[in-house]
Amino acid sequence: MTNPVIRALVLKDWRLHRPQITFSITAGVIALAILQLKNEIAFTIGAVWFFISIIVLGSGLPISNVINERKKQNLAFLMSLPMSAAQYARAKLISTLGMFLVPWVTLVIAASILVLRRPETTNGMIPVMCILFGLPLVGFSVVAGAALASESEGWTMGANLVCNSSYGLGWYLIIRIPAINGNLKSPVAIWNSPVLMILGGEVATILVMLGITFYMQSRKRDFI
Repeated sequence: MTNPVIRALVLKDWRLHRPQITFSITAGVIALAILQLKNEIAFTIGAVWFFISIIVLGSGLPISNVINERKKQNLAFLMSLPMSAAQYARAKLISTLGMFLVPWVTLVIAASILVLRRPETTNGMIPVMCILFGLPLVGFSVVAGAALASESEGWTMGANLVCNSSYGLGWYLIIRIPAINGNLKSPVAIWNSPVLMILGGEVATILVMLGITFYMQSRKRDFI
């Protein structure tokens, strides 16, 4: 990010979306506080609220940072800046990805520490936690990829709809896999084939979406 124009655009995006980032982290912290209560219902509510705070941010950032900028007709100003379409696309990719990863990493680390410190929690939950934490990141990469590659509200909303309607089913199916569910009480983390396959699928999806986005953006020659 050596180009001063790209750096200025990234910092501008961070300033504009600071309330959304702060709200996501705050909501996640409150969810983790609820999760610490010695109550199964509170644990469930806290866990659901925690993931919602991440999912909402991942759904909203690509729309507000990419699609809305075009809808608000800011491109006329951007075209007057000493930058190419590829540089603009790079700035959007860096800012959108960074604005999601900072709260995601912060909340995932905090949740991992707090959950694993609970007396009833065993290390056997670590593989499942990694899978569940990865799902919002996969969803974000799909939505952000659709927004950055297509710059179309329709495609972005479609990706949002598919991802947001799939989280519950995905969590349900993952927990019901015997090779995963049967190891939740294990005193050690078990990285068996189903766990590695799911984690590998998540990583592959993220890399493919980033690759497609980079490729599509590298072919842009103008802002229109």
